[in-house]
Amino acid sequence: KIVAVLNPEKLNLRTQLFVQVKVSRADVVNLNEFSQTIRDFPEVMECHVILGAFDFLLRVVAQDIHAYEKFFFEKLSRVPGIQEVNSFVAVSEIKATTALPLKI
Repeated sequence: KIVAVLNPEKLNLRTQLFVQVKVSRADVVNLNEFSQTIRDFPEVMECHVILGAFDFLLRVVAQDIHAYEKFFFEKLSRVPGIQEVNSFVAVSEIKATTALPLKI
């Protein structure tokens, strides 16, 4: 498998959002259904199960806020079992790396 690290800005993907999702029931069935569905959305770069008030944390990229709005209303909000969604726009990126903290 070959992986290329691309510059999102050069691909006109200038907007990054962090999205908290709460499902209506946090049981195995609902968590698995959401997990399966979210894998099909190319806008979702990462999806994590989290503990606390929400069940999932997504990292989403889009061209701009209008593209995210379209993604939200046409895809994310239509996923069955979602109770609540909170979206946070990242204004700037301070640090992003793919390097693991290995001790050499």
